[in-house]
Amino acid sequence: MSIDGTASPTTLPTPYCYNMLEHPSATAERLRLQSTSPASPGDNISNPDLSTHIMHGLAYTVGSALGCSPPPVTTCLEAFLAENKARLTAGSRAWSKHSHRSQSKTAEKDDLRSTTESSEKAATDDEAHEKRVKRLHAEEESAGWWGVPSGPVAKINENSIHLFWKVMNNATWRNLHWLPHQVLAYEVRVPAGYGMRWSQDWSPIQETTMASRQLEISGKENPWTFRGFLEPQMENGHEVGWRH
Repeated sequence: MSIDGTASPTTLPTPYCYNMLEHPSATAERLRLQSTSPASPGDNISNPDLSTHIMHGLAYTVGSALGCSPPPVTTCLEAFLAENKARLTAGSRAWSKHSHRSQSKTAEKDDLRSTTESSEKAATDDEAHEKRVKRLHAEEESAGWWGVPSGPVAKINENSIHLFWKVMNNATWRNLHWLPHQVLAYEVRVPAGYGMRWSQDWSPIQETTMASRQLEISGKENPWTFRGFLEPQMENGHEVGWRH
């Protein structure tokens, strides 16, 4: 409430992300919800599910799953940390399969990591040190946005958690949308387009209402599953393997 007793405007984030566009009516709906005069019970709200969707801070797109609620961060982290028999987390497994997609072509060459021993032996200590620094800098740049998983399982798991928070703490785009076969997907992306995705199986859904299904899947029967990392949207992404 403001000093004069009137309702304070609700501040809703405006989702933005590289190559991602909201529905044309998203801005108008967000402005309406941010009004200093909230809707009264008698007001005509054409789509309460849309209002709830935007109030969650989600992006509104053509494929948004209106009427659904996003999982909390704790649930996302729990799914990310689910381990297999080798004690590798779901996030780490996805990282090992995905990291190459944001690497430069230079990173794919073995000679990037090697500096000939003969040249280092011939150089002075300072020159050798400078070469190593430049080489490490080049490796860091070529590792891509995700970096490269390496080391023992515990170290890979530890580093993958850093990626989780790298996305979560810098997210500017979150959305719920449908995938084929009644699979609900939750996406979180940073401004550059990199992100993560979770999914939840809603099938079969034909014999139940949306509301009752929402209650049903709120338990452990239909948990959220970490689906993997996301690259920025790009033309012909699938054809080129999402390599940038």
